[in-house]
Amino acid sequence: MKIRGSKDIKMDSSFAEEIAKRSGENVFLCYQCKKCASGCPSRMFMDSTPTELMRYIQLGMVDEAMKGNTIWYCLSCQTCSARCPQDIDIAHVVDTIKIIVQEKKIKADTKNVRLFNRFWMTMLKYMGRMYEVGLAGGVNLLTGHPFKDMALAMKMLKKGKLKLLPSIKKPFETMKMFSRAKRLKK
Repeated sequence: MKIRGSKDIKMDSSFAEEIAKRSGENVFLCYQCKKCASGCPSRMFMDSTPTELMRYIQLGMVDEAMKGNTIWYCLSCQTCSARCPQDIDIAHVVDTIKIIVQEKKIKADTKNVRLFNRFWMTMLKYMGRMYEVGLAGGVNLLTGHPFKDMALAMKMLKKGKLKLLPSIKKPFETMKMFSRAKRLKK
């Protein structure tokens, strides 16, 4: 495309095609209505909105799509997908980008979200359910902020919103499930 008084603009659709092939979602259907962004519960923590992420993919702006924190702050809550008038499963597109980032070992600005996810999955694997105090305490310890959120935790413990000790539910069944998933991946 040539715009008068500017350099040639080149659009690369290979990234969008890879996303479509892997996820089955056509990102070119997105016409930027912003319904996905207006309903996103974690938008305030993201570098860019889901709408902007879709545009990055459409324009072949791979670095912007893969190196920001947007994909890592996505809760996979499906709010964006449910609100999309074009029926694009945006949450699935985000998951697909996460997989590509991990496969290519791309360094992304995750602000410890990867550590949080890894710690969360490990805890789930061995305990069979979530233990919030252990999760927050472990992540804070590993990031060098062991007393972060301590005042809030104490208030929540006093009100009975957090349990000091974990509740372990069928950990062997959960471990078997993780083993099966690992075998299927190979």
